[in-house]
Amino acid sequence: MTVSRRKVLKAGLVGGGMAMLPFGLMKNAWAAPGKTLVRYNVLSQEGQKMLAIYADAVKKMMAKDPRDPLSWTFQWYTHAMPGDRPKAETIEKMYGPGSSPNKELAKAMWWTCEPHASKGVNSNAFLPWHRMYVLYFEQIIRAVSGRPDFTLPYWDYTGPYSASGNNYSVMPKQFLLEKDPVWGPLYRPDRNPGSNAGKPVVDAGNPLDLSCMKWPNYADKGTVAGFCSNINGNPHGALHGDVGNQKGMGQVPWAANDPIFWLHHANIDRIWASWNKSGGKNPNDSAFLNETWVFADGAGKGVKVKVSEVLDTTTLAYPYVYAEYAERPKGSLPFPSAQKNFQLRAESVAPGATAKAIALGGKATSVALQVPVAVNALKQSFGAQLKALPSNSVYALSFDAIDANGEPGNNYLVYLGLPAGAAPTPEYLVGGISMFGVGMQGMHGGHHASSTRVSFLVGERIHGLLAAGGLEAAPTVTLVPIGEPNPGTEPTIGSITLQSLAV
Repeated sequence: MTVSRRKVLKAGLVGGGMAMLPFGLMKNAWAAPGKTLVRYNVLSQEGQKMLAIYADAVKKMMAKDPRDPLSWTFQWYTHAMPGDRPKAETIEKMYGPGSSPNKELAKAMWWTCEPHASKGVNSNAFLPWHRMYVLYFEQIIRAVSGRPDFTLPYWDYTGPYSASGNNYSVMPKQFLLEKDPVWGPLYRPDRNPGSNAGKPVVDAGNPLDLSCMKWPNYADKGTVAGFCSNINGNPHGALHGDVGNQKGMGQVPWAANDPIFWLHHANIDRIWASWNKSGGKNPNDSAFLNETWVFADGAGKGVKVKVSEVLDTTTLAYPYVYAEYAERPKGSLPFPSAQKNFQLRAESVAPGATAKAIALGGKATSVALQVPVAVNALKQSFGAQLKALPSNSVYALSFDAIDANGEPGNNYLVYLGLPAGAAPTPEYLVGGISMFGVGMQGMHGGHHASSTRVSFLVGERIHGLLAAGGLEAAPTVTLVPIGEPNPGTEPTIGSITLQSLAV
């Protein structure tokens, strides 16, 4: 069904009040009817054209009244809001007493980012909420710019070095030109100095890769994180920390004020679409499919959107595809062929697990994994126990209940089997833990829900230790901080578990 904007206006569906336009009716309201649009790599010729449209629209949005749903501030606050003032108090201060359509829309939209608003960092809603957010922001850019052909370009910071020697993890140069009359609106001072100096953002220390795509299950299984939780950590949270600082991309309340935020989340959406395209299945339970949120459309009116309506990019409010899709990296676990949702089969007795919560700080923390008493009774070395496991076993190192009293503002690198007293070296590195968003639950009226979880596939590291004659005892996990945590945040990890997974 095609509904023109003229017909929508004539029918009064986007008139005053909090009228909600049914999602299906939005299909072609702001896009060329019947045309599948393409989101391009920002470094491509097409992506550069779209970036120019974007920069001009950002300038116009920044000039709008912040109470206007089409304004930059209104869209920023939809993700999260800076300051300690409760959401309701902030809205009353901005809009004054009484009711108005825009005020009611702010109540419904602001500070609804998942997973930080209410569900906890492990929420399966992380990906669909941000797809909706980017979808309607893109629609607003079309309306503000007058360009119905606009699509938001994505920044593929995990890509390789190009033939010309350019590193994909360098922020696009247009975001670095503070005084430029065209590109200036894309600049923000609140970034890591290296980011704004045109250096690779990975120099900040957080690894950026597509290891999240190795996981065949969307949701977590036990203490093992699935695709959604792992992409939330890397590359999502890692990129936030690599680019931003305490009042920029590095902190949830400020992140959406940086124009690079939107290109980052277009790329996160692309990785999700790539994982689906490779065979990954989304959850199909009713609680997940029926979750709804409210966003502002290109006319500035409220639209209620359900998760089940945004799981396929070809059936969204407008159909779109990506110019390029990411491939699953080497070592990816196979997708199941006979079931809708992969379940980690035979979650075996964990060969090693920590005994108590771990406090993190500004210095390296080493944790010796403990072998359960039932396994100790076998009187075998840890390595012998591993060798006795099925030959098709893979190994997951999982960090559960990562929490803090507010965002720590730093991150941690994880090393497995690092000898006592040895300096951290790449052969022992298994990944990084992003603290972006950790400790944010409870802000502006939310409640402190579940904390973050991340898992790493460490089979190569385990087999390397076995081949070297190690693992007489359970290995040591060493967490090395990238920077100091913010005072008073006291980050902790509830448990670390090494598990064998038969697949």
